[in-house]
Amino acid sequence: MLPIKSAYNFRDLGGYIGAGGKSVRWRTILRSSDFHELSEEDASYLASIPLCTIVDFRSKDEVKLLPDHPIKSVKNAYNLDIDAGNLVPGLTKLIEDRTLADEAKMEQAMEMMRGMYRRLVKNHTDAYGKLFELLQSGNDAPLLFHCTAGKDRTGMAAALILTSLGVDRDTIYKDYLMTNEALQGKYDHLNHLGIIVTLFKTVYREFLESAFALMEEECGSTEAFLQQKLNVDLQRMQSLYLI
Repeated sequence: MLPIKSAYNFRDLGGYIGAGGKSVRWRTILRSSDFHELSEEDASYLASIPLCTIVDFRSKDEVKLLPDHPIKSVKNAYNLDIDAGNLVPGLTKLIEDRTLADEAKMEQAMEMMRGMYRRLVKNHTDAYGKLFELLQSGNDAPLLFHCTAGKDRTGMAAALILTSLGVDRDTIYKDYLMTNEALQGKYDHLNHLGIIVTLFKTVYREFLESAFALMEEECGSTEAFLQQKLNVDLQRMQSLYLI
C-alpha cells in the first residue's frame, strides 16, 4: 500500500514475482480509488514518484461529480469510461425489499456482482485494451489507474496486468482481496443500509473467478484472452515491467 492518507486503496503492483522469477518494478504501475479530496502532501508524494499518466475508468458523470485532484507531474490523463451496468438501483431495491430475508438478499446481490464481472470481460475490451496500449508504449509510466472504489473495474485491470506479467493466480487473488483492508472506512456512512452494504466495501474471490472462467471459456486461457482480445504483447509487457 502507498503512504496516502487522504484517499483510499492506493497501491503499488510492484514487488510480485512474475515470469522467469523476475520482480514487477516498484513505483511504475499504481492503482487507487477516486482522489478528489487528495491532500497537497499526498499530491506532492505522487508527483515525486513521478506519476506521469492517469487512467480513469469512471463514467463521465462520476468524473464530473468528483474530479481528480491535480498532480503536478502528470502529463496525460485518459477517461476510459467503463459502464458495467449501474447496480445501485438493483441493490437499492433489494435493500428496501422487506419480503426477503438477508440471506436471500445477499445471494441475489452476489449474482448481480458476478454478472457485472462477466460484463467487464464481454463488453469492455476496448477500455482494457487501451490501458495495455498505454503501458506497452513505454512512454506513459509511471501510470496510475483507478475508478471510484478502486475495487471492481480497477481490480479487474490489476488482475489482467499481473497475469500479463506472469504472476501466479494465487498471488493475483491475494492482491485483489487486499482491497478489503485498503478500503476500510470509505463507505462506513452506508452501514445503516444493512447487509448489502458489504458489497460496496469488499470484494469476493468468486467475482474475479467468474471473470477468469469466462476468459478461459472464450479463448482457452487468460493469456490467450489478453493476446486475442486486448492485443497484449506479453513479451513486451514483461520486458518493460519485470526486473
